[in-house]
Amino acid sequence: MPPPVPASPVSLWLSADTVPQGRVELVGILLNHDGVDATFGVAATVDRWDGDEWIPHGKLVMCMDHWHCTSRIEPTGGDGAVPAIGLSASVGNPGPVERFTTDGLDVGWYRISQVANEGITAAAIVEVAAAAPEPAPLVSVDDPAISVTPVLLPPSGAQIDLYPLIPAPSGSQSRQDIERAISGLSETAFIERWSGGGWESAGEVQLHEIQGDSLPRSAELPALEEGVYRLLRRGPDVDHVGHFWVDAAAEVVDTDG
Repeated sequence: MPPPVPASPVSLWLSADTVPQGRVELVGILLNHDGVDATFGVAATVDRWDGDEWIPHGKLVMCMDHWHCTSRIEPTGGDGAVPAIGLSASVGNPGPVERFTTDGLDVGWYRISQVANEGITAAAIVEVAAAAPEPAPLVSVDDPAISVTPVLLPPSGAQIDLYPLIPAPSGSQSRQDIERAISGLSETAFIERWSGGGWESAGEVQLHEIQGDSLPRSAELPALEEGVYRLLRRGPDVDHVGHFWVDAAAEVVDTDG
């Protein structure tokens, strides 16, 4: 087993730390622990533990949820295009969703690292194990979905914002296209929790319009057990689904006392 990643003011949280071999989709989220200013990009490096040390294995260009894609680990080397986008997180406000797949990785331990412009490294370790259980499935990038912000929540509950994610097969999309796609959706969101083998009902919340914009909604989530959750807005043709995670790692620690 490799050593843990060194302590850092910003860490990379993963939606699972042990996954089976094959096409498994994970979410990465930046967590700022002490308020340091740090701006990251979507580029990440992947190292593999060889039993003695970390050795370079590949690279990632993370996908944001509104890009409707899942990034794949590619071999080290080559330039490749990396979108110029700044990712940040503050205390109590985790960074946005970064989506990638472990497809193609052999059994073993892997370290995923992102380096900020300021030189700060946010890293996490994931194990690919033959007998590991499947994590909760994510919404297909080709299906209508919901972006939940923040996507990582403390067990004590929190206010969230919901924004529609509507794929655009033609490559272009207008506000009217989105309005048509969300027409008729329920103004109640149903909460479901992943049990390890399926989704189980965990309550429901009332949604509220956000002043000045008819597309997003807000909701006040109650206290929930740690785990993987999804919100469903019922639709006339198809439900729109958004994932979120509840983890004590998202709790704001009072360092003044």
